[in-house]
Amino acid sequence: MIKRAHFSALCLFLTLSGCQSASNNQSNSLTDSTVNVNADINGTVLAADSLTLDLAKLKVDGAFASPQTIRVADDPVFHSAKTYRALPLRALLEKYTTLKTLDPAQTQIVFECEDGYSPSMPLSMVLDKKAYLAVSDADAPTGQDWVVAKKNGETKKVAPFYVVYTDVPTTAHDYKWPYNLARISLVSAAKEFAAIYPHDDDTMVRGFGLFQRNCGICHALNGVGGQMGPELNYPKSVTEYWRSTADLKAFVKAPTSYRHNCKMPAVKYLSDNELDEIMWYLQYMAGHKVKG
Repeated sequence: MIKRAHFSALCLFLTLSGCQSASNNQSNSLTDSTVNVNADINGTVLAADSLTLDLAKLKVDGAFASPQTIRVADDPVFHSAKTYRALPLRALLEKYTTLKTLDPAQTQIVFECEDGYSPSMPLSMVLDKKAYLAVSDADAPTGQDWVVAKKNGETKKVAPFYVVYTDVPTTAHDYKWPYNLARISLVSAAKEFAAIYPHDDDTMVRGFGLFQRNCGICHALNGVGGQMGPELNYPKSVTEYWRSTADLKAFVKAPTSYRHNCKMPAVKYLSDNELDEIMWYLQYMAGHKVKG
């Protein structure tokens, strides 16, 4: 049986686990562990308990009026060097949230995007790197703040905001580069994952981590996760209506071989053993359903 202390170490586990960014972007309704930003007319006075950045509101309030120019050597969305007008993400979090009162190792940073994509990562990872909130594309034609990106043959809207790094290589898949961004929230890892963490079976912890980092950015379990793809556990687990986990694994590896024009990207970066861990975790979660 897993001890509660193990769960409190969740963020450390997630920091050490491997992950992969998804090809598409996604937004998620956050739990009551977040509080809306309350800025005055100048965008500088916030509620003492603020844990969420409403980026559109901050822009209207003038918080992004003085960006700096930064260069990203290899942008994973545009697949080229890019120049942005941006602000240091850490400075924004320090100014507009209660970042200094939080334990980064026990806190997740959640990125809510307009299109339903909702990646998260340990806050400590963001603070350890040179992360920026890009507010416009300096390479865009005169009169435009942004250009669209081409990804997997589709046109993707990058505006209104995009999190980028100047010191993270594109091969570091555990770092998220969310575009089409609307909100950023800081949440307790224990609260964020309470409904999907395998409290009573520590053999499922690895599968949980793999799912959370690779699948949960687009799919929800028990209402926790992204909204771009379907919920995978409630009211029916995907393992209960799919023919077999072997067939489900094959679909994950090559979705378009099962469904014409399927929007889900092929998952080619996970090993068979890692996919097995995810399948076992999904089967475990079928017996732990909670209406999200």
